[in-house]
Amino acid sequence: MENQSPRLADLVTILYRPRETIRRILDAGRHRWSIEVVVLAFVCASVNDIDAQRLGEGLPDLKVLPLIAIVGLSIVIGAASWVIALFILSWIVTPIGRLLGGTGSTRDVRAALGWGMVPVAWSFIYRLPIVVLMSHYQIGPRQNPRELVVQFLSHGGCSIVVLFFALQSLFALGCIALGSFTVAEAQGFSTQKGFVNLAISLVLPLMVFFAAVFTFRH
Repeated sequence: MENQSPRLADLVTILYRPRETIRRILDAGRHRWSIEVVVLAFVCASVNDIDAQRLGEGLPDLKVLPLIAIVGLSIVIGAASWVIALFILSWIVTPIGRLLGGTGSTRDVRAALGWGMVPVAWSFIYRLPIVVLMSHYQIGPRQNPRELVVQFLSHGGCSIVVLFFALQSLFALGCIALGSFTVAEAQGFSTQKGFVNLAISLVLPLMVFFAAVFTFRH
């Protein structure tokens, strides 16, 4: 079969045919778009975090070009941190998968983890409307915090917060579910083992961290 690079359509098909799509991507050769997908996911996840207007109000003496440079640099640094996290996680997932009977290479697992972030890339669907809604709440530098909270709640702000965190949780679960499928295909075992592989890999660093903190404090 002739090797082909991933297609933009794979950002959709990965959601409902995950194992078939990731298998075709893994067989595509060198270009698997795993880093590109992670960068795209970071940018989409940052839609509601980047507020150049309020940054400009906080730094009134800053000109337009330096302001754009600061925003651009923050995006580059944030995206780079996500890519580094992808590499670190792939180095954890791969050997744990081997203990479960997996046969995937670190490169295959990295691609599977990267494509498992596709739900985050689609999160702009709800982030953009929330940004538009939140733009109606004008926060002045000298505004009373109590008045701000009252204004926010009186205009349905509580519902917006609940909806936002509900969607955040839903998309996070979507990443775990999709990652279970893609990692399982990369490792060559069942989806259930893929979930176990991913869950252990996510929990293990936290366990090591808390164990180190506990040991240090005692």
